[in-house]
Amino acid sequence: MAFFRKNVTKSREIKTKESRETEVVTKPKVAKVETIKPKPATPKPKKSSTVISKGIRVEGNISGGDFVQIDGVLNGDVTAPNVNIGMNGSVHGVVKADSVIIDGKVKGEVYSKELEVRKTGQVTNKIYSSNIIISGIIIGDIVSDNLIRIAKDGTIEANHVEGKRVVINGNIKRGMIIGEDVIEVEPDGKITTERLESKRVVVNGKIEGKITASELLDVGRNGFVQGEITVKNIKTQEGGRVIGTMVTYEEPKPKVEPKQLESSIATEMSLDDSSEDIIDTKLA
Repeated sequence: MAFFRKNVTKSREIKTKESRETEVVTKPKVAKVETIKPKPATPKPKKSSTVISKGIRVEGNISGGDFVQIDGVLNGDVTAPNVNIGMNGSVHGVVKADSVIIDGKVKGEVYSKELEVRKTGQVTNKIYSSNIIISGIIIGDIVSDNLIRIAKDGTIEANHVEGKRVVINGNIKRGMIIGEDVIEVEPDGKITTERLESKRVVVNGKIEGKITASELLDVGRNGFVQGEITVKNIKTQEGGRVIGTMVTYEEPKPKVEPKQLESSIATEMSLDDSSEDIIDTKLA
């Protein structure tokens, strides 16, 4: 009996081994997945910048680079795509850039596409820019081929201010103001001018001087206009005031150039001479 049991146990062991072997064989093979390592990102080129720190004085011109920050003093011209002049910064020279932000002082001309003169900013010379926002002080002429916006804190002392659209909510103390399309004087706007001209003049603030509106003078309820007024049409809301002399606007006649005038006179004289010759021939 003992011998029989041993045989049984052996047969069971053999069976279990065979079953294990079959299990190992029947297990599906797992395919190895190749992990693709991400390529390192190519570093973007850093924009070059030039900084003149507070307390530093630079003698000479600065040109090139993407960005120039001036918190010290520059005695010279600066030319770059972007120029920022901090509250403690000052430039004694010409500034040329696509974008200019001024919190400090510039004693020189400014040429740009976009210009912002903030509350603490000051420019003493001419400005030539496409779009201008002024919250500081400008002592000099302003010329734009698009927009001039003078904010509430802005103060202008100029001989000449000219743009396509001029929006004034600050103070213009003197000078001539020309708006190609429109001049808008907002509620806090105060203007004293030798001459103000535009197609449309919209007044919700105060103007004193000589005013010409070739299409329309629109005086709002808070508007005040005083001086010599030349208009084609006028619109005044209740509460608006207009004081002074008023003349109807007439389109200016085309000026005859001296050369054209001389040629026309010469033509008339030649015609007169030829007619006299004809008369003399007949009499003969």
